[in-house]
Amino acid sequence: MNRRTTRHFGELDRAEFLRELKVFRAACIRVCTKAPIGSEEYRLADRLISEILVAGEKLTGERDYFVLR
Repeated sequence: MNRRTTRHFGELDRAEFLRELKVFRAACIRVCTKAPIGSEEYRLADRLISEILVAGEKLTGERDYFVLR
């Protein structure tokens, strides 16, 4: 019989995830400042920034979590 493992995503995991999202958001912002407006790269980076903001809100309850930091 196979044993099932129980997964746990704790506060330390959440904090690390938020730190990584912050770094990735900064990279996306750099792409948006260099790529031509309306280009595929610009649109993808902009979409990722929006999704990162949504993730920050869902994980912290603060709508502007990344904007204020």
